Amino acid sequence: MSDRQHWVRHWVRRDDGARLYVRSLGAPSERPALLILDGIGCAGWAFRKLGPQLAQGSGHGPGSERQVVLMHYRGHGKSPSPPRPWQLGMHTLADDAAAVCDALGVGRVIALGFSMGFQVALEFYRRHRQRTAALISLAGPPGQPLASFRGTDAFSFALPLVVGITRVAQQMTRRVWASVLPSQRAIDFALRHEVNSERIDSRDFELYLRQMADMNPELFAAMLEQAQRHTAEDILAKIRVPTMVVAGARDEFVPVSRLRAMAFAIPGARWEVIEGATHALPAEFPNELAAHIASFLAELPEEQSEAQPETPS
Repeated sequence: MSDRQHWVRHWVRRDDGARLYVRSLGAPSERPALLILDGIGCAGWAFRKLGPQLAQGSGHGPGSERQVVLMHYRGHGKSPSPPRPWQLGMHTLADDAAAVCDALGVGRVIALGFSMGFQVALEFYRRHRQRTAALISLAGPPGQPLASFRGTDAFSFALPLVVGITRVAQQMTRRVWASVLPSQRAIDFALRHEVNSERIDSRDFELYLRQMADMNPELFAAMLEQAQRHTAEDILAKIRVPTMVVAGARDEFVPVSRLRAMAFAIPGARWEVIEGATHALPAEFPNELAAHIASFLAELPEEQSEAQPETPS
């Protein structure tokens, strides 16, 4: 299945003037759509191979296809930087996702959050409970991502300094940001130390760094600050929809221990660990993830009712 042949492009305008670029696979149906809520700085790079597999559904014959919707956050990818004052809180991004669903005619969804995207997914559940059929976390914590980054909370103390620098030295920051991120040295370093280079397609990771380089660094820092302020720990025990949490065994950004604690706090949550996976697990293990997700979705009440034969009258 070719990425270019099947993704349909949409534009959605919000009341505050923000414009959102959206891609979708498949048509709306009675089956809940998969709403992909990406990580900070991401615009679909990690789902180039996984997205089409998710759209194919469980593979149990005609009608098994499922619509997949992927939104570029404000100022990410092809979505332009929004007008100031920036609205970048997790609740705003969740409402953006709901507006996208309305614009595309999508009803109930499985909110799949990658990294920071699971914070958005949890806010989507909090604010749009009736249209949330299930939740999936791919290496996504419930909040404050820097609290456990590389096993320490030191980075959270440095964040205000980073935000201040991007505001004061905007032009210099942009030049450094745009030149360093997509450089071959940065790519080589990341492939050697940050991801599983034996599993990831280097072209996918280069796309990620190019997408990051195109972002406004001030907006990135401001969104990271919002993510660090946010937490949805308070609703974990109150979640009443099927939930799955998937962790990478080698993830140093959001450690397994933190994701395990979150999974055990959610009633009945399914817990999976992928050996050899880092924080980039959707790009590293798309086939394995597709299988885990298909198995999880097959157990949803909507899926089971559809699979049952009609009772003779």
